[in-house]
Amino acid sequence: MCGFVGFVKNSDTKNFDKSVILNMNRSLSHRGPDNENYFETENLSLGFSRLSIIDLNSRSNQPMKTSNNEFIIVFNGEIYNYLEIRKELTQFFKFDTTGDTEVLLNAYRHWGTDCLNRIKGMFSFCIYDKKKDILFCARDHFGQKPFFYFYHNKKFIFSSELRSLIKFPIIEKKINKKATVNYFHYDAFVGDQTIIENCFKLKPAHYLIYDFKKQTLKFSRYWKNNYKKKNLPHIQEEFENVFQNSSKIHLRSDVPIAIYLSGGIDSTSIACMSKKVLAYENLKAFTLKFGEKSYDEDLEAKDTADKLGIPVETVLIKENEISNKISNLINKLDEPLADVGYISTGLIAEKLQQEKFKVVLSGDGGDELFGGYEPFLKLKYFNFLRKSFLSQKLINLISKVLKDDFSYMHLAYKIEVFKKGFSADDEFYNSRWLCSFLPEEINEILKEGNFKDNFINHKVYNFINEIIKETNSSDQYDKLLNQYQNYYLPELICSHTDKANMIFSIEARSPFLDKDLFNLMNSVENKKKYNAKYSKIFLRNFLSKNGLLKSAKQIRKKGFAFPVAKLINTVLKEKIEKSFKKNNCLESIIDSKYIYKYLNDHFEYRKNNFKKIWNLYVLNEWINLNL
Repeated sequence: MCGFVGFVKNSDTKNFDKSVILNMNRSLSHRGPDNENYFETENLSLGFSRLSIIDLNSRSNQPMKTSNNEFIIVFNGEIYNYLEIRKELTQFFKFDTTGDTEVLLNAYRHWGTDCLNRIKGMFSFCIYDKKKDILFCARDHFGQKPFFYFYHNKKFIFSSELRSLIKFPIIEKKINKKATVNYFHYDAFVGDQTIIENCFKLKPAHYLIYDFKKQTLKFSRYWKNNYKKKNLPHIQEEFENVFQNSSKIHLRSDVPIAIYLSGGIDSTSIACMSKKVLAYENLKAFTLKFGEKSYDEDLEAKDTADKLGIPVETVLIKENEISNKISNLINKLDEPLADVGYISTGLIAEKLQQEKFKVVLSGDGGDELFGGYEPFLKLKYFNFLRKSFLSQKLINLISKVLKDDFSYMHLAYKIEVFKKGFSADDEFYNSRWLCSFLPEEINEILKEGNFKDNFINHKVYNFINEIIKETNSSDQYDKLLNQYQNYYLPELICSHTDKANMIFSIEARSPFLDKDLFNLMNSVENKKKYNAKYSKIFLRNFLSKNGLLKSAKQIRKKGFAFPVAKLINTVLKEKIEKSFKKNNCLESIIDSKYIYKYLNDHFEYRKNNFKKIWNLYVLNEWINLNL
């Protein structure tokens, strides 16, 4: 796990000296505190910051090049099946290291871009191919590792983080208003968009080719989800074999490994597979506690750890320190991201850094793999209720009677969210459930002027509509699954996991994020993965088989969140008010009276507006700090 930067030298950029690339690279020092390096040719400049995990020797430092400088690589991430690929390539190449970077470089030398169909891992990288006079840049299947780039007037600059990228002198820090409108809805800058004009993200499962002669970019997609169903007679056994293989290669490391352990079924399954099945000995668990009953899962995590013989440490976040910790995390955010999981993850990652860990296992992908989110369990009820006017009237009546106490997923809050899906008779009900701002709410808050006049509500759905349309299945559940796998997973889950852990120089690995696992489980009939009572049936069967029957039956879904709704009214109140009253950077985009309405309604417990407030607060703070 590392960070890299680079730029192509042309008539506009060739006179920038080494100090520019070093300045960009040093802003990534948290991603790679173990080594900093720099390399340049007549047409390319590269910088690299290394976090040493496999082959700790300096021989694996980057940028790594072949002896004749014909190929040069900068690579962030891990190739988990590097030993198997290395074995295939030994007849063609002599290896000078024992790490995965050299394996990846030689895999490209041998197979070209087809190497992406052979590697398993989380990665973003750039390879300079001198003979072909190109840069080959790629991002992993699920978007675990970031790749930001600037491309305008044939100038190409790239980095592992947006804040590093915009340090390049020629990049104008102009806000992309159209992308920001989507942020209000999706809580992230989605697809290839960023908050800065002419700055982009390489999409997951895509690669680009930069042609030095033509000074052009060409994009290709190398993998996509397939929902065609198969008849698999021994599917539980096959699942466990693929899960075991993925977990085994995720445990390859030359440094100790920790695990994030909650009371959830995903982390419990990974702990069970790693410790009991694969007998990995040097595993330590960490769990988070706020002292807020509806959020805490430390007792369940301790019970699981005790049964598996894993030492566990509870990270208690005290109320008198949480405000400063949250501010620190927001200050270090490399792009606006309103997913609260970023804060929860960052709060526990800080403890791992203090304990000198560099690698941690995470349960990311379990919900997207097995349909673990509540909409999968409740969709058939929603389909019935959306057709019944009387049922909707009754739900509206109940929502007026119930009072939200701002605890985790209180019934009153869940009903308010559920109601949003009734507002339109289309396929975007889930996007409405997940969002901070509905399209009609965005239209309402936009400041009067040309931008508001040209705003079309329905265009907010363009991103999610493309995902729905590309689903190679007419099944409603497959379309819902694809939305989570291609929006929620890469844009929110993988993004917050990478950002929050890398701030503290921690590499987070997710054994569920394995292309073979996704290919397998997406081919399984949905009714075998979840029903009206239980989700993640395959994982529950696995836990039951391994002596965790009670856990398999009792575990209920709870997101990795923190009590943000309550904290907005207590320790965060003053900071949030000050952010908008003294440094409101959103005035050019939205009408401030709505911000104060959201705040006042929340402060007075009239309405739980935590998602709206958090979305706007994170954006405002990021602009204040970076632009």
